[in-house]
Amino acid sequence: MYTLTHAGEKIGTTKLERGDPSTHAVSGVFNNIGGAKALAGWIKSIGGEEDGGVVFIVLNKDFVLVDEADNVVKFGDGTLIAVPEEDEVFLDITGLSEEDYKANFAEHISAMENDS
Repeated sequence: MYTLTHAGEKIGTTKLERGDPSTHAVSGVFNNIGGAKALAGWIKSIGGEEDGGVVFIVLNKDFVLVDEADNVVKFGDGTLIAVPEEDEVFLDITGLSEEDYKANFAEHISAMENDS
């Protein structure tokens, strides 16, 4: 389980259950208190955007992703996405280093190898 924080405050958690080892990208369902509507309102309050009912924010340096042992998982880009009408929230992360990807998401690599 991974935890996303903003300015030191916990926003929510995700398993980052999907991944693409070829691009060092991961994504997953994001769980937060209050659900998609509450998160969408918060995202807008800190400068997020809305497009066709989808509310999102590109993660900046105020956002930190940590693993279960509180180790920081460094990434290049990330987007937190809320779809209030569907009550769905997702976190997409790209730009992980090869080392971090192997250390944190080995199951994605083995799944891809098994599919080939």
